[in-house]
Amino acid sequence: MSDVLVQEVSGATDDTLKVIEGVELTGRINTSEEQIAANIASAIRRGHPQLRPQDVQTDRICLVGGGPSLADTESELVELLRDGAKLVTVNGAYHWALAHNLHPKTQVVMDARPENARFVEPAVPGCNYLLASQCHPATWDAVEGRERVFIMHTVRRDESHAALLDDYYLKQWQTVNGGSTVTSRALVALRLMGYLRFDLFGVDCCWTGDQHHAYPQPENEQDRRYRVRVAPSDAPDYAREFHCSAWHLKQYEDFLKVIKANGSQFLLHVHGDGLLAYTIRTNAALVDQTEA
Repeated sequence: MSDVLVQEVSGATDDTLKVIEGVELTGRINTSEEQIAANIASAIRRGHPQLRPQDVQTDRICLVGGGPSLADTESELVELLRDGAKLVTVNGAYHWALAHNLHPKTQVVMDARPENARFVEPAVPGCNYLLASQCHPATWDAVEGRERVFIMHTVRRDESHAALLDDYYLKQWQTVNGGSTVTSRALVALRLMGYLRFDLFGVDCCWTGDQHHAYPQPENEQDRRYRVRVAPSDAPDYAREFHCSAWHLKQYEDFLKVIKANGSQFLLHVHGDGLLAYTIRTNAALVDQTEA
């Protein structure tokens, strides 16, 4: 398999690519453009190596988000890790893994807010820290002095922030697309790094009961909830209802776009019984959504 295949992973940035009919979803950043520009300008001058496309890697990746299904799928995750799979976490899933005596090989953080520095503490020996250039200086300060820190760029070539990267790297930088949420971006980043086989845990794209994460995350407690129904196109009697926050729905759309655009370039198994897993397992589509 050639390097060209690795470099062609696009992450589906084309806004015309439709995966959910009848619903328009728009991602909105939670940090000002001015702050993001300042974060990028600071991060790129710290001298960390950039994420670059790599040759194909044969290792199996367990990519772990923070969804509530972690409670039900932990034994499946542990079994895969015992068989040699590599553990990659995002955001608060890092702390969940450590609390369950699981040691991440890579932690991925994309959010530009200063409070996300907590997602890289404490340090884990041998862990790779893959941070987006838009991450706040507080997050970069927290990984200062660690041996395995890498920078990736979640900036499109047509964005204004690209000029900062062009000037500093003389246009020699790799964009990591994949939507507005860290887990879908992490999938694209890992594919660029050459990995082909992914098991997703805690990537539910929905609530389970009164839980939006497998652990406390206070900033999501006041999220508005929506009632979403999906059904297999040829089996409407098997329609299921899920409750989602707006960011859940955007994450859901992002993953479906990545799969539609690049699904032939990797193997993906979504564990659990959340919205994304059910959609992929049954080839379901959204039927309707209303505010809960």
